[in-house]
Amino acid sequence: MMSRLFALAAAAGSLFHASTALAQSRPRPSPTAVPEIDASTGLIAVAVVAALLALAWERRRRAAG
Repeated sequence: MMSRLFALAAAAGSLFHASTALAQSRPRPSPTAVPEIDASTGLIAVAVVAALLALAWERRRRAAG
């Protein structure tokens, strides 16, 4: 039982060591510019989606009744 645990720990350690070595050898990509979305724009988008869902729900409710 202890030999299996030791083998598992050794394999995990080797995998960790290899992954960090490979990560450091890769060139880092250059940063790119992205548009910034502020909180008010996000809230407006959520409000529009909520209003459309409420409108669709109300139309469906009136058509059923």
